Amino acid sequence: MQTLSPPRGSRVRGTPPRPLVADDRFILATRETGYRDLSAAVAELVDNAVQAGAMNVRIIIQEARERETEGELGARRVTIGVLDDGGGMDFEGLWTALQFGGTERFDDRSGLGRFGMGLPNSSVSVTKRLEVYSWRPRSQVLYTYLDVDQVSQRMVGGIPQPERRRLPAWVGHEVPQSGTLVVWRRCDRLEFKKAGTIAEKLRAPLGRMYRRLLWRGVRILINDVAIEPVDPLFCSPQSSEGGAEPYGGPLYYDVVVPGTNKTSRVSVRFTLLPVNQWQSMGPEEKRSAGIVGGAGISFVRAHREIDQGWCLFGGKRKENYDDWWRCEVLFEPDLDECFGVTHSKQGVTPTPYLRSILEPDLEAQARALNGEVRAAFQRLRETAPSVATERANRNDALLPVPSRLGGMGDRFSYRLALGPIATRQFFDVVVRGRSVVLTLNTDHPFYDRLFSVFPKASDGRRALEAMLLAAARGYVALSPDDRAATQRYWCTWSDALSAFTERPRQ
Repeated sequence: MQTLSPPRGSRVRGTPPRPLVADDRFILATRETGYRDLSAAVAELVDNAVQAGAMNVRIIIQEARERETEGELGARRVTIGVLDDGGGMDFEGLWTALQFGGTERFDDRSGLGRFGMGLPNSSVSVTKRLEVYSWRPRSQVLYTYLDVDQVSQRMVGGIPQPERRRLPAWVGHEVPQSGTLVVWRRCDRLEFKKAGTIAEKLRAPLGRMYRRLLWRGVRILINDVAIEPVDPLFCSPQSSEGGAEPYGGPLYYDVVVPGTNKTSRVSVRFTLLPVNQWQSMGPEEKRSAGIVGGAGISFVRAHREIDQGWCLFGGKRKENYDDWWRCEVLFEPDLDECFGVTHSKQGVTPTPYLRSILEPDLEAQARALNGEVRAAFQRLRETAPSVATERANRNDALLPVPSRLGGMGDRFSYRLALGPIATRQFFDVVVRGRSVVLTLNTDHPFYDRLFSVFPKASDGRRALEAMLLAAARGYVALSPDDRAATQRYWCTWSDALSAFTERPRQ
């Protein structure tokens, strides 16, 4: 057997081992972890606070001018602080907390964190300087920091030892007896530059992520204004955004925890949004309320949402009807490997094993809910009154009745119907005595792609209906021969409308 010798001139005995990482380069590389937005990075700090037993978390966002040289003030910078009333940290705990992977609870699956990466990793993705104060009790505040520039320029070789220091004056006097303050001092990767804008942009995503903890009594405040829970399922009695109804009962799955003979429960529930009450909203109103753009699954891990999206529905593609129902999947951290949860807790990638368990039922429910919503919209099309029709019935008195059809005292009534019709026309008109029925062809491309996009209460929808009812009124006065010619014209016109409505082929 050949023995490999070290290269000539190499040092073997007494040589210290090479460091696992090159600190100066690692600190710059890890800034590119890829937190999807500021709320995802701030959530790591909130997670730590909750895991430390905090019931009150204050997020303080302010602008200030920092002193760059002696006697001179630099540009205005945003500072973000997160103050909690958790258990605080002692000397060793604080010194460890700023290390990448530094935690006393490594791989502990009883709470929100596992790897001790959240505090330093999320911080350097946003700021060049992280400062942490922690105390137990209030009279003994410890402080240390992590500075990206100092590490990358090899000015320091690690985390400085904690030292006693006063809290910043801007924290105020209402400081809990124990707790932690995390300060992002030199934020250089913020999408918005105004403190007020940043605060507003954080409210909704954090309210959604922590809705279940907020309902349990945890308080999260941004600049002393409490965050309201945001319920994407629109059905919690604790939320002001109710209105949806549960669809069927909860589904439960006992999934084997990888590497063990134990199981952990996954629970799934669905809700159906109130189509009848909310369909008349305008597009912007629906988007603002979270109806449009919120479809899919809300994945909740340890009572905190970590992802939302359209997966586990098999081959079902997303349609507009799918905006009108919701799904929530709850699981515990011991199933992180099955859900493909990474240390930054920003998403899920379910394994084939998990998909094989959940996907058949979830796809079937998704298709059933899609059918429910589709049927609800069809019923509305068939029964809902039309404002344009009511106006036509009222204002027909302003028009003369054709002399061959009766005297001036005779008036027409109008009805607008929606549904498929036998011909390829976009609309058809039937006159029965003094009743005029205008039917719009719901199978025509113009109806599906343009006409139905307008909410019923919108000015655009009323204008289109009024124009078509006026065309029907003109049809009333025609002779039988002229009506036949008009029908042929409408057929040709509808063909052109269909062609001009078609989307271009890729």
